[in-house]
Amino acid sequence: MAFWIHRGGLKWDSEVNLCNTDQVLDLYIFSSGPSLSEVNMKIFDDAPVYKMGINTTYPKIKPDLWIGLDRPECFNENLWLERFPKILNGNYSDTKIGKIKLRNYCNVIFADFIKSGKTHYESCQLLFNNTRKEARLLWSKNTLVAALHMGILMGFKKMHMLGSDFGGKDDYFDESESARPKNFAFKDEKIDKDSPSGGISEEQRKVNRRLYKQQLAFLQELIPLCKARGIDIISCTKDSPLNEFTEFISPDIAVEASIKRLNDKVKS
Repeated sequence: MAFWIHRGGLKWDSEVNLCNTDQVLDLYIFSSGPSLSEVNMKIFDDAPVYKMGINTTYPKIKPDLWIGLDRPECFNENLWLERFPKILNGNYSDTKIGKIKLRNYCNVIFADFIKSGKTHYESCQLLFNNTRKEARLLWSKNTLVAALHMGILMGFKKMHMLGSDFGGKDDYFDESESARPKNFAFKDEKIDKDSPSGGISEEQRKVNRRLYKQQLAFLQELIPLCKARGIDIISCTKDSPLNEFTEFISPDIAVEASIKRLNDKVKS
């Protein structure tokens, strides 16, 4: 099974299907880089676009779908009370937030994963081969790659990336306790005691920098392969290194273009 959800007394439903081949709306993926604090979120109010939030972007962004692969304790506790779908690693189905298991909260969907390939090209091929009903998300030890896989799996042809700084003078757009109740080191998933809310340790910062380089290398491989399949990955993150190898469009102009494309589709 690929995606599964708990139905209370009806037990587990392993037939959850999020796959599609052609979405009408454009996708906007919100990452938690520092530039996200500069984005005017009002341009997305009532805009006919699909919003996908990653990790600690909630509650700044109230998405149509949220995905987070860190430990659930890392995220704002009010997230679990929201009605929009929330994608988690299946390993956390029995984890409790408060006194309630995550599987019993509204619209919490658990995902299965397939290991990434030995090269970025192999990983991209695995991603494209996992876009049908039984698809499993690509596991590359970060949520961004899984989010991009979700976008492709769900059939989006225009995918815009916001808050994708891949480093910079700050680490996150919001380091408050509300946004980041806890922080975890990647190497052993234990709490990094030197990285409380409000800052991260130098060790964690080095881990982040290595991750950003890996993500950028993966995107350099993925973007042209997507282009050949009629899928555009567009940067809406000013001054991101991503802009060196894909088109940059400011968020307000991108949303205007998305609305025009939708209107053209409706009228055609």
